[in-house]
Amino acid sequence: MTSKFQSSDFKLQTSNFSLPAVATAYALITIGLTWPLARGLGRDLPADFGDPLLNCWVLAWDAEHLLRGLAGHLDALREYWNANIYYPHPLSLAYSEHLTAQAIAILPIYAVTRNPILCYNVTFLLTFVLSALGMFLLVKALTGSSPAAFLSGVAFGFAPYRFGALPHVQVLSSMWMPFALLGFHRFLESRRVAPLVGASFAWIAQNLSCGYYLLFFSPVVALFLALEISRRRLWSDWKILGRLTVAMLVVGAVTLPFLLPYWQLRQLGFRVRSLAETSRYSADVFSYFTIDAGMRLWGRLIRAWPKPEGSLFPGVAVAALAALGLARQWRDARRETPASGETPMAKVVTAMLALACGITTLILFGWSLHFAFGDVDLRLTSLDRGLVVIVALAVALFALSPRARAIAVQWVASPVGTLSIVTAFAFAMSLGPEIQARGRPIEAANLYSLFYRFMPGFDGLRAPARFGMIVALGLAALAGYGAAGVVRRRYGRVVVALATVFMVVESWAVPIPVNANSTEYKQSGLIPLPATLSVAADTPPVYRFVSTLPASTALLELPFGEIAFETRYMFYSTVHWRRLVNGYSGGSPDDYGLWADRLREIGTRPDAAWRAVVDSHATHLIVHEGSYAGDRGRLISQWAAAHGAREMGSFGADHVFEVP
Repeated sequence: MTSKFQSSDFKLQTSNFSLPAVATAYALITIGLTWPLARGLGRDLPADFGDPLLNCWVLAWDAEHLLRGLAGHLDALREYWNANIYYPHPLSLAYSEHLTAQAIAILPIYAVTRNPILCYNVTFLLTFVLSALGMFLLVKALTGSSPAAFLSGVAFGFAPYRFGALPHVQVLSSMWMPFALLGFHRFLESRRVAPLVGASFAWIAQNLSCGYYLLFFSPVVALFLALEISRRRLWSDWKILGRLTVAMLVVGAVTLPFLLPYWQLRQLGFRVRSLAETSRYSADVFSYFTIDAGMRLWGRLIRAWPKPEGSLFPGVAVAALAALGLARQWRDARRETPASGETPMAKVVTAMLALACGITTLILFGWSLHFAFGDVDLRLTSLDRGLVVIVALAVALFALSPRARAIAVQWVASPVGTLSIVTAFAFAMSLGPEIQARGRPIEAANLYSLFYRFMPGFDGLRAPARFGMIVALGLAALAGYGAAGVVRRRYGRVVVALATVFMVVESWAVPIPVNANSTEYKQSGLIPLPATLSVAADTPPVYRFVSTLPASTALLELPFGEIAFETRYMFYSTVHWRRLVNGYSGGSPDDYGLWADRLREIGTRPDAAWRAVVDSHATHLIVHEGSYAGDRGRLISQWAAAHGAREMGSFGADHVFEVP
């Protein structure tokens, strides 16, 4: 199937869908599917006060330093990676996602409002709108069908997977993927430089939006380009290859400075993720038959194997239309290939190949097949042997049947073939280093194992299941092909419109959780934190006082080491930007864990606990007495005073001490 790309596809006005109208529709769907967030964009957070608060702080830190850099204060850029948490340890921004691309996008809003929550929510909502819009443009270029493209935008922008990842804005930030593929597609079609520049920009933006996708999407881009170049037979076109090489070098050159701090942190002792941890956060085969429990339509029905990072069900509509797109391409390839000359042996091998594919699929899902024929006992349990048999039978079929060769070549040399291979690659990678079905090992080694061992950076990621977003990308595009075939039939537009609505229904999780406040603490005797955040004029007075302290101030706040408390300390630090011994991120220095253990024992080992304060080089101590049950908070203040700390101010239940 040849692409139906035309330059007119990208004019603001198309035959039925204008780009502003499409963007507006996606924005309205976003508001509806994330309700009631729109009612409190400046004060509420989607999901909970864990990772969203961490990322509010990241965006504020980034924006603050970028604005200072633009104002000519280059020292702000030099200190970009030395964020104010985990003092006195360097490179603390690199313990998690740096979110630089998102910070650049919200820079004007932050400059005017200085409201990290508003900036976070704008970023959060844009991940849906831009993901949908990018997929719309990609599928419009591939199929020429606006209704099919709009459906694909809904399929990717509002995939069920997204609503199981609401706390993780970095995981939601897949919006630049379809723009990158679109740019490369348009470049290879038109050979104009402008689309290549756009693709490079989108790839860079994706790299700087999420470290996972930097590593996960880059091999997908390489695979996509290799397949597209092959199907167009451009490997001998040195002009095209040269321009692509330059584009890749530019992307690498811009991305590299954002990788070096992570490498430096590794040299300082940040540990790799173990294979056991990586396997825990890999997709199970049955993760693709599991949806987040919060989804209203399927949340109670499709729960084949719940596990962390394991809600990857793509939706009934998108799966059906993607299958239809594959079937349509296969049918077209068969129709365009003469059936004459087929030998009986080729038909037998075809049947055997189909049987081998079916059996191997059953093994992938954990089935163990056992056949007994008299004295012959046959067991089929090995996935890798099944794949070897499939490859051997395929080679035999291609040797025997010119028609099979022609069909395979035509299928691979089509956009559907490219998208299918990319989707299959992402699916295989999402299963992690070991393939499991319902928690039972199916294959001890997987494709991901090679990347873990030989590709730098992969051993620092713990969640291969996040390849599921790229699976959603591929399925959404394939669904567009299926929908494009339906549109041409009688009442086809109505059917596609109904399928689009059904996709929205499948992703309905309204009302989404907002401001969820965890009270599960490691330490006993702590009072639950307030269920809301104090912002702007309501910021706790203690932090307004801290903003008057010298810039060299280093704070240690108690209680220490509890995620719910640490994220709030970080959020309120955006008021004063003084250094914190406290912190929460994707990792932490070893000292932080040691000090947390000691500071939990203030009552039983007071001198050892004070040694932790001294070792941290904190200059000031804040005791939040109201966070402790009974009179324990008062006793902790007395402990600080007994070790020479001088009380500088009292703000209700919050007491500030200067450490001697």
